[in-house]
Amino acid sequence: MIELNKIAFIDEDGFDFNDGESLIRFDTVAYFPDRNEIIYAITHNGKISVITYDVFEDDKGHYIEYGNTLIKIYISED
Repeated sequence: MIELNKIAFIDEDGFDFNDGESLIRFDTVAYFPDRNEIIYAITHNGKISVITYDVFEDDKGHYIEYGNTLIKIYISED
């Protein structure tokens, strides 16, 4: 998990997510805490996309909403 109190620019700040059909890799490109945004390079089925996500927070921690069904993916452990 990434440390959300720091701007992340290193490849170690990534994780894998299984959507039930395939493994998706999220590598952090940049985090902007003042705008509550994070940019990921996402590898899915051999394709790489760079996408900006809004960062949300609830009682379980910080998360992004992914995909058409807006699945909550927690990106920190608070």
